Parts: sequence; C-alpha cells; structure tokens
Amino acid sequence: MYRFCTPIIVLTLLCLFVDRAVAQEDLNFGGTIRGAVIEATIEATQEQIPIPGVTVTIVGTDGVSYTVQTNDKGEFMRTGLPAGRYTISYSKDGYGDRVGKTKLVAEGGEIFDRIKMRKKDTIVTFFMKNPFGWSLFLGAVVVMTVVFILLFLHLGKRGI
Repeated sequence: MYRFCTPIIVLTLLCLFVDRAVAQEDLNFGGTIRGAVIEATIEATQEQIPIPGVTVTIVGTDGVSYTVQTNDKGEFMRTGLPAGRYTISYSKDGYGDRVGKTKLVAEGGEIFDRIKMRKKDTIVTFFMKNPFGWSLFLGAVVVMTVVFILLFLHLGKRGI
C-alpha cells in the first residue's frame, strides 16, 4: 500500500505545481493600459460626458504602435503590452487632439488614464460662447468694409 500511495502523492503534487506555474505565467503576459475619455466642460456642476469613437494610439519606445477605439461609455482597453514606456495620443474629428504623458507599464501591471478632450471652436461657436461675440464680429466687419472702401478710393485717385 505504501508503494502505491507515494507515487500518487508525488504525481498529484507535481500536477499542482505545474498548474500554479502555468497560471502564474498567464497572469504575467504583458501589461494593460485602460482608460476613459470625457468631454471637457466649463461648468463644474455638469456631469462628465463620455466621448465614444475616439482613436487611442499607444506607441512604445521601440516604435511599435497599438490602436484602439473608445466604446459608447468613452472607455478603452489594450492588453498584452510588453513592459516598457508608452505614449498615448487621442484624436477624434471635431475635438482637439491630445497627447498624454509617458506611462510606464510593468509586466502584468495595469495603468488607468483618464483624459478630457475639448471640442474645437469654429468661428460661429467662438462668437456664440463669447458674450460680446456678435458685437466683435459686427465691429470687425465694419472695420474691414471701411478699410476696403478707403483702399479702393485711394487706388481710384491714383488711376490704377
């Protein structure tokens, strides 16, 4: 009975250690960068608005690039990254592009990066946000009109 039990115990222990070693190896396969992209707002009381469809580009110091998109909640995740330093950039049409600080990813580690993006201003939105925007716009139009009239009058007198 003793001869039969010893090999079974040794075999069981060996299987347990191999299983632990494989599980440990799976956990340490690369690092993870995840995060969220929200809209930058002026009002402090306004809730945070996620931005879906943002292109997140993760570039390592070795030049290898990884690209992911944010989901409907403005969240993204990239797993399986080799340990090292990464620069994360964010872009979407209608928003100003952003480049985050360099992040250090450890083997088996996880980094969370939350970033705010601001909508790009067009001429119309700039003047709508500014309380004196329309008066500035009309003033600029009047000044430019006067400058052009004076320029044409001056050129007309010279016969050009």
